[in-house]
This record gives sequence, C-alpha cells and structure tokens, in this order.
Amino acid sequence: MHSIRRSDLAVLSVTATPQHNFTSNRGGPLQPALSGLSFCQVRTNISHRGTNDKVLIEAWLPISHDDWNGRFQATGGAGFETGMFGSHLGQAVQDGWAAVSTDGGSGSDNLRRIRDGSWILKNTTDGTLDWNLLHNFASRSLVDQINIGKVITELYFGRAPHHSYWNGCSTGGRQGYMIAQKHPHLLDGILANAPALNFINLVTGEFWSQLVMKQQETFMSNCEFEYFRQRAIEQCDMLDGVRDGILEDPEACKFDPFAAVGEEIECDGKHVDITLGMATVVEHILKGPKQVTWGPIFHGISPGIRFEDLANIDIAGDGIRSQKPFGICESWMKNVVLRDPSARLDHLDITSYFGHWAQANYELGGLLNTADPDLTLLKASGAKLLTWHGIDDTIIPYQNTIDYRKRVEGVMGGAHEVDQFYRLFLAPGVEHCGGGIGPAPSSALSMLVDWVEKGEAPEVLGAETKDVRGEAVTRDLCAYPGKLKYMGLGDAKRASSWTCVGGTENPKTVLQNQASERIGNLLGRLTGRFEGLGLGLNIG
Repeated sequence: MHSIRRSDLAVLSVTATPQHNFTSNRGGPLQPALSGLSFCQVRTNISHRGTNDKVLIEAWLPISHDDWNGRFQATGGAGFETGMFGSHLGQAVQDGWAAVSTDGGSGSDNLRRIRDGSWILKNTTDGTLDWNLLHNFASRSLVDQINIGKVITELYFGRAPHHSYWNGCSTGGRQGYMIAQKHPHLLDGILANAPALNFINLVTGEFWSQLVMKQQETFMSNCEFEYFRQRAIEQCDMLDGVRDGILEDPEACKFDPFAAVGEEIECDGKHVDITLGMATVVEHILKGPKQVTWGPIFHGISPGIRFEDLANIDIAGDGIRSQKPFGICESWMKNVVLRDPSARLDHLDITSYFGHWAQANYELGGLLNTADPDLTLLKASGAKLLTWHGIDDTIIPYQNTIDYRKRVEGVMGGAHEVDQFYRLFLAPGVEHCGGGIGPAPSSALSMLVDWVEKGEAPEVLGAETKDVRGEAVTRDLCAYPGKLKYMGLGDAKRASSWTCVGGTENPKTVLQNQASERIGNLLGRLTGRFEGLGLGLNIG
C-alpha cells in the first residue's frame, strides 16, 4: 500500500484472497444472500496514530478486468455497524463494481453488532465515551474507506475507476449525507436512502412510545395497536382513489383514535375493550414528542404505519406487561444517554427523559446529527445526491428526510435549484430500507449513474413488488414534492394508471404564467377604462 501516505494513518496489514463460489450474508429487505460469487477479497487493517484503534477496510473486486464495469462503490453501514460488508458487497461485485466496506474499528463483518452500541461507552465506571471510535463511526472511517478503496482498485486493475459512488441506507444513508455535506469531491454520485439524519433525536425519540405507555400506565399489545392501525387505513385508504391498504399521504389522514373507545375486539383469543387510556396512548404516539423545544424533533408514527417496532412490549406468563424498547434505541439509551449498561429504562419519567435528551444533543449532536443544510460543497463539486424513503418506515419517519430537504431549499435557492443536484423520492407502503406492501425502488443506483454520467436527471423512480397473490405491482415514484394520484382508469397495480401531481415547477414556466396573468389583468383594466371613457375600443 505504498500509495497511501498520511501522517495520521498506519497500515498494519494487507491480505488478498481469491474467492470462488462464495455466498454473501443477507442484509436488509432488498439485500438477499447471493451465492456463486467470485471475486478478489482485499482486507486492509489500519490504525490512526495515537489512538490504538484497529480498523478493517475490505474491498471486493471482480476477478478479471472484463468483469469490472470501471466504477467504484463505497458502501454504508446499518444501526451501530459502520459497514455491512458482504450484505452490500455481494450485490455490488455481482454487478461488476469494485466495492469497499469498513468496520470503523468498532463493528463486525457480519452485522452481529447492528443493535449493539456498547462500544461507545469506553468506561462504565466514570461514563467516558470512546470519542475516537465515535469519530470513526461518524465520518473518519468513511473517508478512509473511499481513499483506500480507490487505491486498491487502481492497483488491482491498473487504472483508476472512471466514476465513484456511495450506496447506503439508514446509518448508511446518514453516512452518505455526511459525505455530501463535507467531502463531496471524493465521489461523483451518492445514493443515500432512509437516512438517519438528526441521529440523536432519532435514536432517543424512538423511546417515546415506551415512555408514553408507562406514563399512561397502559401497555398495549401488538394486536391492540394493529386494531387502531387498521381503522386508520379503513378511514383514509380511499383518499388516493384506490383501496389497496396503502396511504399515499398519511399526513392527509385526519384519524381520531378516540372514536374507537368502547369498541370490542378479540386479541389472541381474548375479549378486549378499547379504553380511553388506549386511545390516549395512540394519540400521543401519533403526535410524537411535541414538547421538545430545540431543533428538529422526532415525528410520531403516522396513521396507517405499524407500531410494533417502537411500541413493542413484553407480556409475562401471568399477563404482566412491561417495556420492550427497539434494540438500537435500548442500547443507545443505556450505554450513551445514561452511561450505564444495567440502567432501568422504566425508571425514566418525562422530566428526566427530556433532560437526558437535551444533554445528548449538546454533547453529541455536532458529531452525529449530520443535519447541516448547506450543500454548497456538493453543488460546487458537480456530484449528485439521490434519496428514496419509504413512507411506511417504522423506524425513521419519512418526515425527517422531508424536513431536511426543506431546510436545504431554504438556504440553497429553492426547490428548482436544489433539484439540480439533490432529488428525493417517497415510496408509499414501503418500510425501512424496503419491505412493506408498497412497491420499492428497483433501480435507484442505475438511475443515479445515468444522472451522473449521462446528465439524465430522474423525474420518476421505478418501483415494484408482488401482492399477496404473487401478481406484480408497479409504480413510478414521484420526485418530491410530487405525489402519486390514481387517474381513475386502468389497473391500479400498474404504474401507467398513476400520475404525479404537485411537483416542482420550472421557474421559467412560473414566470411565463405570471407574466401572462399580469398582461391579461392589464388588458382587462384598460378595456374597462376605455369603455368608461366612451371610446369603445377593442383590445386583445
């Protein structure tokens, strides 16, 4: 690795191993395990001088030059893992990419620590955090893997990649936005989906549902929550003109959980009465922690979206119900917010919860939130940023990404200007990084490549899935702020039966329309004035 010369970095070891008939690990819903892979696996261990860390950077390279598409792909992580390794790299190398991943010195190479943030707490006695590993996780190791991955690629193939890209979702999405905000010159295109922006607010806010149930002394089962969810879908499903179990715009659904009070349902073979306490819990979870007075907050769970990931509970054999927080949130609250792995989260109340939340934002927000809306560097670099976010995301509310996009528009010249380098697509019915009953984007990376290399900016993003009968369902997802609308004719399962409404207008068109309107008004006023003078002139 003689081409890597940095005073802050030491290369500890490099190994290269040919792999044949290899099977990659499964990742997210859109990342199946792949078999029969052949590639060159290069593992580089580095350390940042003065830190005593040991960071693995792993590249997968197509065996032959003929199999390489000439491009480089840096990949992101998930949860508390800085990288996903084979879960990302398998698809990349199968498609002809030279690709790279990293563990940041804190993760694993098989996703076993995706919900384990214990590495952040360096000393359980005095509560000291491992700031070096946090810096790796937040940004430093991402830059390292790009730089070192490019060197490995060039040494192996004898030439540099002609274009370089980022590909990540969730934590990997946040990482992509960090590159877009601070280091866009390293890449030509960034695919960053369902990004964990405002990281502190997200992982702390994910405890809100648990706190609400404790405060109301009403712990609801998944079945009871599902009853409310189905009522919301039944009420609002036809707002888009199609009854398919998908809410195209959950915020347009004015769902009142209190209307269900007094209803009788059956859950797990037992009779259940819907109580005022249950409706109150649902209302507070839907609204989210609105009490927060600083910065962007955690959005509530929108009507029609599953509760069970964030509002799950334990039910003991004797029927006693208790909190069961989402794993990533639980690890974060104990190891980082409270600095005590054995902490009792059920001891938190509203006052202490918001106090700890504010303290975490004060100490860690600048490092982890990745919320800077100033994308001047991205615009100047010529790189493109493409994002899609599932509207039914149960872990990272899609409104979190909309909030960021709006803030970018506010400082970067408006929607049309921002569309030149940053585009967002929302996917109704799609959950976190895929899954759910809605059509998920099927070729987002290819669309980004065409935008970067051919100048073809995506107006829609093709998406597909199969329904319960195995029949194909397709959509052309709209560029934000456009929304899908059924045209009233044709098969609602086909993309051709839908259109986009409410998208960004070209400023030239807007000015032309405004000019025509002003001219029309002027002519009307002149006609009235001349007629008032008895001139009887025809103007037009």
